[in-house]
Amino acid sequence: MADIVWAKDLRPGNTFLFKGNLYQVIENSFNKTAMREGIVKCKVKNLRTGSITIEVLTGEKLEKASVTTVKMLFSYDDGSNFVFMDNSTYETIEIPHSRLEWEKNFIVEGTEVSIQKYEDEILGVSLPDQIVAIVSEAEEAVQGNTVTSVQKKAWITSGLEIQVPQFIKKGDKVLVNTTNGEYVGRTH
Repeated sequence: MADIVWAKDLRPGNTFLFKGNLYQVIENSFNKTAMREGIVKCKVKNLRTGSITIEVLTGEKLEKASVTTVKMLFSYDDGSNFVFMDNSTYETIEIPHSRLEWEKNFIVEGTEVSIQKYEDEILGVSLPDQIVAIVSEAEEAVQGNTVTSVQKKAWITSGLEIQVPQFIKKGDKVLVNTTNGEYVGRTH
C-alpha cells in the first residue's frame, strides 16, 4: 500500500506522484476561506523533466514518492553509456550519453556524483560544484598585454572550451565550475 499525504500537509522537499508525474515541492501556500475548503498552491519541480510549475492541489490525496540519492563513482565509458559504481555495494548502473549531455564535460574516472533514483528509474546526476581538469590545449598568451583580466581560450581533456587567464598553459590543472563551465582557479 502506497503512503498517502494530503495536499495541505505538503512541505518543501516532499516528493509525490500527481497525474502520472513525479514532483518535488519547492514552495507551498495554504489559504483557508470561511465558506469552502482551503486552496493549496504548490510550486513544484517535475523530477523527470526538470520543469517548474505551479499546481493547485485543493483537497487532493497524493501518493508519496520515495526518491533516494546514492553516491557513486564514475568507472568507465563503454562507448554509449557512462558506467557508475556504488563503492559500498559494488553495484553498477549505466546511463546513456544522451542523458548526460552537459555533465559529460566534467566526468572523468573517479569522479564522485550523486544519483537520484525513484524505484529503478534514474532521475538525474548531480556533479560536485567544482572539478579539477587538465588543460589539453591553450591559445598562446598575448605578449605585452598587462591587463589582469584578459582571458584566452583553453580546452580541457573532455573537449570543453573555457576562458582562462593568460598564464594558463597546456598541462596545467585548473578548477572548473560544473554549473556554468567557468574557470575558477589553478590547482597543483
